[in-house]
Amino acid sequence: MADPALLEVLAHHSLFRALVDQSPLMLLVLDDEGGCIYSSRARLVFRGRTLEQERGTGWTDTIHPSDRKTVVAEIMDAVAARRPFAVKHRAFRADGACRWISSQGLPWFTPEHVYVGHVTITADITDHGHLDVISREEPRALRRLIENAHDMVYRTRFFPTHAIEYLGGAVFAITGHTAAEFYADSALPEKCVHPDDRHLVLNAQDPARAPSVVILRWLHPDGRIVHAEHRRVPVYDDAGQLVAIEGIARDVTEFVEAQRRLRESEEQLRQLAARLHDAREAERAQVARELHDELGQTLTALKLDIGRMAQVLPVERMSPPVVDRLQSLIGLSDIGLATVKRIATTLRPPTLDHLGLAEAIHWEALTFKARTGLRCSVRTNKARTALSSEQQTALFRIFQEALTNVVRHAQASAVQVTLTERAERFEMRIRDNGRGITDGQTADPNAIGLLGMRERTALIGGSFRISGRRGKGTVISIEVPVTPKHTQARTGRKAKVAR
Repeated sequence: MADPALLEVLAHHSLFRALVDQSPLMLLVLDDEGGCIYSSRARLVFRGRTLEQERGTGWTDTIHPSDRKTVVAEIMDAVAARRPFAVKHRAFRADGACRWISSQGLPWFTPEHVYVGHVTITADITDHGHLDVISREEPRALRRLIENAHDMVYRTRFFPTHAIEYLGGAVFAITGHTAAEFYADSALPEKCVHPDDRHLVLNAQDPARAPSVVILRWLHPDGRIVHAEHRRVPVYDDAGQLVAIEGIARDVTEFVEAQRRLRESEEQLRQLAARLHDAREAERAQVARELHDELGQTLTALKLDIGRMAQVLPVERMSPPVVDRLQSLIGLSDIGLATVKRIATTLRPPTLDHLGLAEAIHWEALTFKARTGLRCSVRTNKARTALSSEQQTALFRIFQEALTNVVRHAQASAVQVTLTERAERFEMRIRDNGRGITDGQTADPNAIGLLGMRERTALIGGSFRISGRRGKGTVISIEVPVTPKHTQARTGRKAKVAR
């Protein structure tokens, strides 16, 4: 209840009230309980309200919801303690604009030193650069620049209360909501980002879990999704406590979509390469079978017939030169058979199909040693593997390419191969004692052999790593998931390839 003495003073100071109402001064008089009993004309016009609406606690209605509790509590504490107060907060103007307000209040005492209320002077400081460090309001020119930019600029306060202190720029274009909606509901960001991204908003209060750069997906009311890259900076007080987050957000939807299309294109090319590899392996297997079954059998039959003729002809008293020539034909048939066997084996090692990967690599290592003179040892913990046919073929081809690179580039004298199969993982490690590959060589886009090994590894869902130490040799490691033989290795999963 307002003090009668205070009401009487206001009633008899008509000249004072007339002067105040003719000035731009925004004056508020509170009684000894913090209720409004007078508001100047300039203040009522600014708020777009009548004196009746402002009376009692009505003067708090236009304070920004995020600031209202703190501001009212501070003013009421000052009224109860009969002391001055100074607060800065946001309030809504008559046109709905959110403005920064500075209020200075002084206690009013009668000549008898009886407290009757507070007199408060209010000023709009949004455009005057008078905000302190807490408000972080920018000068008019900077604000105009932000509002015309394609980025969204914001400041979110966490202490002493949670509130969005500033939001400007491309707010609606990025989020699908207006700045006023965010000011009215500080929890709105959690509600209108993609559910899978909400933890990134909530973690902003914990710098240890909040990356400085994140991409949030904003769900617009019309169903559109806008990807925005947020660059955030934590703000600490003198005690080291996090008080706010300042950030800039930019629409990167086109970039994200381009990246997605690129990944899809890469996956399509990888699947095409897989089909080409399968077709080539099938063709190799078919040619090997044709050489072995058709041409090999023909040459064998020819050799047998010539052999029988060579045995009969001496009885028929044929001349020795003719017999010698037939013996020569038998030798040529042997050479032809060996050539057919070598070509068929090169195209598709029969041990790979019949005995498995470990035996095929053992056989290839022996052939490599005989051909180059380099020592090549193979160690394995299982004679038979659970890998699918496609995986075994890919690993065998990678092994062949690795041996080729050793001969061409490594200047090594020995190669060690280790095959390890445990639970659901299979690893093939190839180590040489050569000069060691460099980082530049591993990243060389013209290293077609390495590129082929990486792609083959990716096609079977594995990871490829290569490292080297100068003068200490090179190590190639391929890890693949163990897929049952009757299950296709490529199931559309994203392959991990270490570059």
